[in-house]
Amino acid sequence: MTTRAACRARGAGSARREAGFTLPEVVLILVIAAVAVLPLGMLFANSSIRSGEARNATVMAQLAQAKMEEITADKNSPSRGFTYLVAANYPPENPVTAFTGYSRSVSFAPDSVYDGVTFRTVRVSVAFASVPSVTLTTWFTNY
Repeated sequence: MTTRAACRARGAGSARREAGFTLPEVVLILVIAAVAVLPLGMLFANSSIRSGEARNATVMAQLAQAKMEEITADKNSPSRGFTYLVAANYPPENPVTAFTGYSRSVSFAPDSVYDGVTFRTVRVSVAFASVPSVTLTTWFTNY
């Protein structure tokens, strides 16, 4: 015959009591997990949206830089030079070749002269539907 003392010594009573979580503990864990997971889900959704915008902004910056390098090459070319840098030689591109949805334009400000040197301000702007436009500006000189 088994006595109560013998059952307690074997741990039969305590094992049953510590076998798992109670209902309030499980509910508390679920509430904490739900409160933690919801903001994380929002964070991942926002970051995926922003990564698309960052990609478009990067492409826009690269397109503006490429056009500025083309203009620089024209200015340094022996057959073209400083006088070639006029708006008529750089028409707006809408869309930019191989980049659907992107548009690019070049503008020239009136020349400035300082100490006998002519400065020409050149702006290259690239736009895309949902991202603020990117504009690069530089000066070219006649020497």
